Amino acid sequence: MLELPEVVAQAVETLACHPLPRYAQELAAVFHIFYRDCRVVSSEPADRAVTQARLRLAQAAKLVLGRTLALMGVGAPDRM
Repeated sequence: MLELPEVVAQAVETLACHPLPRYAQELAAVFHIFYRDCRVVSSEPADRAVTQARLRLAQAAKLVLGRTLALMGVGAPDRM
């Protein structure tokens, strides 16, 4: 997710839009693997810090993907 500024800069410098959808697709794929393999919300009190960290990661992925889609002029659903 930290690479978004570099991807945008590359797209601007080369006047090519293909880096943005490629980046969005790769980020979505990586997040999907994380979401598939890791329990985001745990009911165990001992896992509270892990749950909070994973929720923040999910929120960050949503924000970054949303910004990437907006740069491409594509809408995103509010909820899934």
